[in-house]
Amino acid sequence: MSTLTMQPRAWYRQPWPWLLMLMPALALVGGLITWWIAAATSDPLVVDDYYREGRAINRTLARDATAQQLGLGATLSAGADGSVVVELRAQAAFEAPAQLSLRLVHATRDELDRAFTLVAIGQGRYVAAGQRLPAAGRWHLILEGPERQWRLVGVTSSFAAAQQLGTRP
Repeated sequence: MSTLTMQPRAWYRQPWPWLLMLMPALALVGGLITWWIAAATSDPLVVDDYYREGRAINRTLARDATAQQLGLGATLSAGADGSVVVELRAQAAFEAPAQLSLRLVHATRDELDRAFTLVAIGQGRYVAAGQRLPAAGRWHLILEGPERQWRLVGVTSSFAAAQQLGTRP
């Protein structure tokens, strides 16, 4: 009778240890990739001073209330030459200022934010000559008076048609 004796294979030649080590190794690689992404990019949407930002909300709401009391509204459109045109209207007795400030705030990317100074050209119309509206994207529109005593807001995803700005309800 012949007895066949099998020599056990070394542990590194077995598939099970490698299969068991695969998941922790993948978790380690995933953690290193996540750490690299977090270290290499910034998050400009996070505010460092929440308390100060919260106090500023009350001033912002007061500006909205002032615009609502004056019955202000505006229409934002592109002129024939592509310039930024705003038509301001008011229900109450309102002296139209010589300049307005318009900010286009991109919903997610602060490097795309734009600011315009609009100059009165008569009959409640204002223009930012030489400036063009962006093509597409989700934008928050903020139109403010010369000393930031009132503001009108709006949201758009396209400037193809005229945009209405008003106070928040």
